[in-house]
Amino acid sequence: MLVPWAEYMARGDLSILRRFYPVMKKYVKACKFWAGLLSVGKKKYIWDTPSVLHFGDWVAPDVPRMQQWQGRSKWTATASLCHTSAVTARVAQLLGKGEEAAYYRDLSARVADAYCAVFTDGKGKLLEEFQTAYVLPLQFDMFPPEVRDKAAANLRRLAQDNGWRIGTGFPGTPYLLFALADHGQGEAAWNMLLNTQCPSWLYEVKMGATTIWERWDGLDEKGQCPIGDDGTDMMISYNHYASGAVGDFLYRRAAGLEPLEAGYRRFAVRPLPGGGLTWASAWVETPYGRAAVKWTAEGKTFTAAVTVPVGTTCELTLPDGSHTIYTSGSHTASCPL
Repeated sequence: MLVPWAEYMARGDLSILRRFYPVMKKYVKACKFWAGLLSVGKKKYIWDTPSVLHFGDWVAPDVPRMQQWQGRSKWTATASLCHTSAVTARVAQLLGKGEEAAYYRDLSARVADAYCAVFTDGKGKLLEEFQTAYVLPLQFDMFPPEVRDKAAANLRRLAQDNGWRIGTGFPGTPYLLFALADHGQGEAAWNMLLNTQCPSWLYEVKMGATTIWERWDGLDEKGQCPIGDDGTDMMISYNHYASGAVGDFLYRRAAGLEPLEAGYRRFAVRPLPGGGLTWASAWVETPYGRAAVKWTAEGKTFTAAVTVPVGTTCELTLPDGSHTIYTSGSHTASCPL
């Protein structure tokens, strides 16, 4: 469902969207059917089918058993329905299908409203709190604007109370740091990224990992695989992508490089310095050529150098908020830290 959209944003080729748009519609239709089955009112948009049919908040480290991960499926599945409907609306608009785009935008808005009405107090606080239940609606723009910052503050509180350790399963982990950093909680995002206590990314590094594990507790402090009765027979892969999706944050926020239009015809460089980092560098080969950024923080000065391919524009935003649009070439800008 989301792969064609990612391919389009990377390459700018509409043909992949034309090819997969019918499949996207079928998928959203099926999800909407299961959400609405035997439901009335706003609960028609809450996807709450038996948890055994879902992975839910898979391998969430704040609860120990598989049944508990799956039991969170009504939060994760409902957020997914909102997001996939919104993506389908964007694809329909690009393909010139205005009425269908309006339908999917409306569906996404109804799902978001139902999530907030059923799962929150209406003021940005979940009735049943866990990290993923905040991360997904923050990332997918499901909270009303007037409570969005409060929701982010509640996520920060959960993370801080947990010693800045990760509490998200597979659905929430790729978006955890974005949900914080993009809603005024950048310091909290860096605290979680640089934490070395289990569960965390750097705990795995501390234990000698050179790849990302399927489970945060894949090795204990003694370097042994723990034994437990959690209903999964201690499944463990030591080379697993799901939590490795943190790399997206390193490119798009730590370095600050991300597309604003498909194929990087227009792209942003918005570095988020923090965590004691003094420099970062990233580049990507776009259909127009290499787009790149390197920034340094020396003393009280922040300096960013960008490379802009021919035929593209770069919107550079420095940490002090100054904003400049560059066309092709190499450019450098600085600001006080």
